[in-house]
Amino acid sequence: MMNLRRTVYLSTLVAMLLVVFVIGYLYTSSNLGTTITTYTAFSTVTITKTEINISTVAQTITVTAVETMTLKPRVILEYPSNPRSSADFNDDGAPEVFAEINPWNVKSYKGVQRVVIDPLSRGIEVYIDVKDVNPLTWTNGYPEIVIGRKPWGKSYANGYGVPFPMRVRDAKPFIVSFYICLERYSPDMNLNIAADAWIVREPIAKSPGTPPGSGDLEVMVWLFSNNLNPAGNKVGETRIPIVLNGTVVDAEWEVWRMDSVTWGGWQYIAFKPKNWKHVCGYVTYNPIDFVREAAKYATFDVSDHYLLSWEIGTEWGTISSGGGASILWRLRDFVVIPGASISRS
Repeated sequence: MMNLRRTVYLSTLVAMLLVVFVIGYLYTSSNLGTTITTYTAFSTVTITKTEINISTVAQTITVTAVETMTLKPRVILEYPSNPRSSADFNDDGAPEVFAEINPWNVKSYKGVQRVVIDPLSRGIEVYIDVKDVNPLTWTNGYPEIVIGRKPWGKSYANGYGVPFPMRVRDAKPFIVSFYICLERYSPDMNLNIAADAWIVREPIAKSPGTPPGSGDLEVMVWLFSNNLNPAGNKVGETRIPIVLNGTVVDAEWEVWRMDSVTWGGWQYIAFKPKNWKHVCGYVTYNPIDFVREAAKYATFDVSDHYLLSWEIGTEWGTISSGGGASILWRLRDFVVIPGASISRS
């Protein structure tokens, strides 16, 4: 059976490579620093996958599925003309993710902010090259992908089957798995690789578009940082398992908290790697592990609050770089598996 699975899997990869080769001349996008052209024409091509091996979960999870994927054009997001879009990776009519540039703390700048949604790789490519950014601050933007819904959003990306919004006391585990690589960045800028999530009161959860405030909680999970610390102060340390490049790691985390953020009034808790970092490679974890741990550090009970989303991106800022920032990073092979979890090694 294992040989058959391996044969099917390898055959699928070969078929995918052949398809990419055939249509490759229809677009150019190997370097986001150059001109990017979307597909202009192509025939519909379907790829059937009968066995999907999720090797990033320490080869402990095998998902059996039959899936038909139609090759689709890349979607180019640029600020301010087209800053946000949904993505339906598997053509089932339900968006798997939202992607957005999200320069939430930029009033003016010169340069380029671009996010490219790539359905074939199930991911995004982010290219930012800016100067004269105003204001000079620790965080100017957060280019990202989102499952679920941010509090300010009006609709959900629930195509992976995670039942957002989910009440914290009833939350079931799910796996988030992806490859991310920070290929280039200015060494003097402020930057992280981080996930973001919102745990809000029921009236906020049941009223899409309502911003969070006092009594709500923002949770972040950092993988890497450069000239940047979480908001607030360190309030503790913990261990939460995570899979890095196929190996389960009983990772150590610093826990940071700000009781009331100055830009919105909600509480903020961040998990920052202690004595380790992840800049390029595969990552897999159970977000509910972090939700449960954050509940222990929150100064109010969140058991009846609702988890709205899970977001992955890079916060970037310019306070230490004099208003300039240059970033190139890619995220691909994005998979979400409801009901799965990570065990300590």
